Amino acid sequence: MLTLGIRQTLTVVKKTDFGVYLADTTDSAKAGEDPSAPDEKEVLLPRKEVPPDTEIRDPVEVFLYRDSEDRLIATTQDPYIHLGEVRRLIIKDVGKIGAFLDWGLPKDLLLPYGEQKGRPQKGESVDVRLYVDKSGRLCASMWVKEEEKKEGAYESAARALRELLLRNGGFLPLTDASSPEEIRELAGMSKKEFKRSVGNLYKNRLIRIEEKGIRLTGKGSEA
Repeated sequence: MLTLGIRQTLTVVKKTDFGVYLADTTDSAKAGEDPSAPDEKEVLLPRKEVPPDTEIRDPVEVFLYRDSEDRLIATTQDPYIHLGEVRRLIIKDVGKIGAFLDWGLPKDLLLPYGEQKGRPQKGESVDVRLYVDKSGRLCASMWVKEEEKKEGAYESAARALRELLLRNGGFLPLTDASSPEEIRELAGMSKKEFKRSVGNLYKNRLIRIEEKGIRLTGKGSEA
C-alpha cells in the first residue's frame, strides 16, 4: 500500500512526459489498510527526480507526502524526520494556522497552533513528532513523551555533528579533553551532547576517535 511519511520501495507502472507513476505491486499491498494509507493507488514521482534510465517495472525507493496543492507526491529525497519519529527541526516561518518547519523537502512541514507548547518563533528549533492528521496530511506535534523527546534530540545532535564533519573535510580537533567552550564554539553543542553524539557515531562505525580529534570513516563519509 502507499503509506505517507516513510521510505518505501514502489514499482514504476507508467511513464509520462512529466514523470513516472509508482504503485505497490506486492502481495502485502492487499493485506489491509492503516491510518496513514491514502486512498490513491498510484503516486507521481516528478521527472526531475526520476533516476536515469528508469523503465516500467523498475523499483524506486521514495518518501510520500502531500504537495502545496494537497496532492499525494513521491520524492527520492529523504527528509529529516519520518512518521512517528521525534526530531529537532527549525522554524522557518509563522503563519495564521501555525508554524512551518524545515524538514528537508520543498513544502515546509506544518506545526499547527494546537500542537504547540507555548508560541515558538521563527528561527527557533523545536522537538517534534511527525504524525498524520484527520485530513490525511503529515503534520508536526510538540506533544511528545519525554523519553521519545530525549532519544530524538540525541539522534539529531549526532546527525548534526556528522554533517559538521562532512563540511570540515571529515575531521574536527575535538576530544573528551576539549573544554566546553571549545566544543560550543566548534560544534555548537554542549559537552554532554558532544560526548553522546560521538558515542552514537562511533557505535555505528561512522567515526574514528584519534588522539587530536575525531575523523569520519569511509562509511561515515558516504552521502
